[in-house]
Amino acid sequence: MPARIIDGKALAQSHREQIATRVAAVRGRGGRVRLDAILVGTTDNAARVYAEKQGQTCAELGIEYRLHRLSVEECDEPGGPGQPPSPASLADPDHPHTTYDGIARRILLLNTNDDVSAIMVHMPLPEGLDPYSIQRLIDPDKDVEGVNPANIGNIVYGRSSLAPCTALATIKMIESTGVELRGKTAVVVGASNHVGKPIAVLLMRQDATVISCNKWTHDLADLTRRADVLVSAAGVPALIKADMVKPGAIVIDVGVNRVPDGKGGTKTVGDVDFDAVRGTAGFISPVPGGVGPMTVAMLLLNVVQASEPAGFRA
Repeated sequence: MPARIIDGKALAQSHREQIATRVAAVRGRGGRVRLDAILVGTTDNAARVYAEKQGQTCAELGIEYRLHRLSVEECDEPGGPGQPPSPASLADPDHPHTTYDGIARRILLLNTNDDVSAIMVHMPLPEGLDPYSIQRLIDPDKDVEGVNPANIGNIVYGRSSLAPCTALATIKMIESTGVELRGKTAVVVGASNHVGKPIAVLLMRQDATVISCNKWTHDLADLTRRADVLVSAAGVPALIKADMVKPGAIVIDVGVNRVPDGKGGTKTVGDVDFDAVRGTAGFISPVPGGVGPMTVAMLLLNVVQASEPAGFRA
């Protein structure tokens, strides 16, 4: 019997409805739900389109959205990556140049603005700007992508409600199957700082027995065949074959890979050989239409979470 499809679009819509209800509750108590997003440079059309669509989605849910468009002229001024912004740059909020100092200044101003409840920086950043150096400046309480190292570290201790969005999306999709995770064997292929590692930690927090591996792991298939829950986030097209999957397993495909479509263009595929694995797995998420839509929904869930007074948080 073919695996049941975990429909990320339908699940995301369900979460958006819940988010809208929570946003209305915050606003009904006189609070604000506001997301400030920073877009650096204008050369990446996909990032620009995504930022604009994000604004439309926020409006539909009652979330205030402010997009800060910053231009780039140079990225190597004194006080560059890894260093705090210079006092001179902080003193001039209208400085036109977007160097590290300029981006840092904008983030620090948003950190101290009580009207701002959520902050994110759109990727990719222009060449010469280090994402880690930028993202670590965001106030952990406003870091709705869950990328500040403090938030990632706090995930281990269960002290942060703002988990990295893709990791949170993966867990929500697994939970949607209704399968109890406690005592199950979970294998996570891929160990990136913002996806693979946080997914492994979140699975551990639900008392799963977690094996973390990657595309270089010896006898990878031997490990994946043990998995009651198999998550692939390695970024390798068709890495997971049918003979690598335990019958009835939950398979979550986090991979996003562009490959030739045979017609002179490209198409998006995941890490899992979907058509083959669907005949073995019990549940499977597609690419596209799986983790992607849920990641967007989890960002908005984090936005409302960051906006709610502690006593009202779900």
